[in-house]
Amino acid sequence: MLLLEEQKPKTKKKQLPKEVVNIIRTTQRNNIELTHIADNKANVLLSLNALMITFLLPLVVAHTQVILEEQLYIPLIILSLTCFVTIYICTIVLKPSNLKNFRDNASKDGRFSPFFFGNFYRMEPQEFFSYIKETASEPEHVRGHLAEDLYYVGRRLAHKMNYIRIAFSIFITGLFLSLASTGLILWLL
Repeated sequence: MLLLEEQKPKTKKKQLPKEVVNIIRTTQRNNIELTHIADNKANVLLSLNALMITFLLPLVVAHTQVILEEQLYIPLIILSLTCFVTIYICTIVLKPSNLKNFRDNASKDGRFSPFFFGNFYRMEPQEFFSYIKETASEPEHVRGHLAEDLYYVGRRLAHKMNYIRIAFSIFITGLFLSLASTGLILWLL
């Protein structure tokens, strides 16, 4: 009898160490906060450029004759293009991701993360509850899904930051070029 008990394998489910869970939570929270900051920057840049166009348009219409005589249309074209391109790029940053393909890009074994809403928003409640129960019962899958979610949030954040960097560069360059061309035109007159 004692021999049988010793041969019996002890099945103890692996638990995620608290330190690992805390690191993942902290990293996810930081990525979400950075995403929020990126969205705020894009929103400020978009609003600023929209206001510039809103104030610029009536001034141009009211002073068309002077602008054409003094050739100030060149800096205005540069400034307008800068504003429109910056607005376009900021809109790309703020545009929500296409959720249609998330669940379709499941891992090789057909599993997808039940923790990201883009994967389960089309599921029926009962289907979701049984899937999350099945997935959460296997710590290895939980680890994999947490890592996968962290990866995709980080990738989305990197895309946003890259676009914001491009938008700020275009805005600063366009603003400088329009001011420099205005100064050059006025100096040559």
